[in-house]
Amino acid sequence: MRDNFTRRIVTLRVFRVRAVLGYNPVVDIDRELKDELQQILELCREFDVHPRLIGGLAVRGFARRKRFTHDIDLAISRQDKPNLITVLKRLGFEYQDLTQFEGVKATKRVGNVAVEIHISVERLWDMTSKQTYTLSSDSAQVTVDDAGNLLAPTVSAEDLLILKLMPLRDRDVGDVIALLLDLPAIDALKFWTNCERTNNTRYITAQLGRLENALRSGDFREAWSEFYGAPLSTRDVLTVIEKIRSLQKAKP
Repeated sequence: MRDNFTRRIVTLRVFRVRAVLGYNPVVDIDRELKDELQQILELCREFDVHPRLIGGLAVRGFARRKRFTHDIDLAISRQDKPNLITVLKRLGFEYQDLTQFEGVKATKRVGNVAVEIHISVERLWDMTSKQTYTLSSDSAQVTVDDAGNLLAPTVSAEDLLILKLMPLRDRDVGDVIALLLDLPAIDALKFWTNCERTNNTRYITAQLGRLENALRSGDFREAWSEFYGAPLSTRDVLTVIEKIRSLQKAKP
């Protein structure tokens, strides 16, 4: 485990820029990240912008198991984009319009920390799977910091689960496992309706099968321990497999 997350090595990708850090389930989000998110949400209310969290911070809000994350992923409607850019400028963010990827990237240095925001506009495009997804209108309110002081709007649990199943990279595998373990219930009808609505049913069905294979083979264990800091018990593995099968059986 890397020491107190002090080593920040930046990796560049075409659409996704993130800090590569160690993860620990007992570590809260950075104060800088929390402060910037709070300011963004406050100004968004002032400018009548309605962002919803996706990604690692949203998972933190829904799941009892926590992984460290160092960026903010938001989804907005196209009509909110101009006002959101105004919000980002007012807060001192530099932004890059990634129209070809249906998104905006914004960065700001706060002390020694680079705060990064990845914004999906209207439609979410995943560069790993090349799949696209349009969010439902459903939303939720969750606390994303360990103290429970920062309440933020997110997409629904069903939308978030689909978004995490689409790429199913190592950290996404961990996030899906955490969501399936910790969510009281997934609305299977809503889940599959959203898949069908966005023409993702066949792909998500295959991804659920891929996830079950990883759980049975143990291929997920190294990634889980890296991102969540402790091994997953056999009982938890069986619970996740059972929930995967339950979702598959509920498919219309």
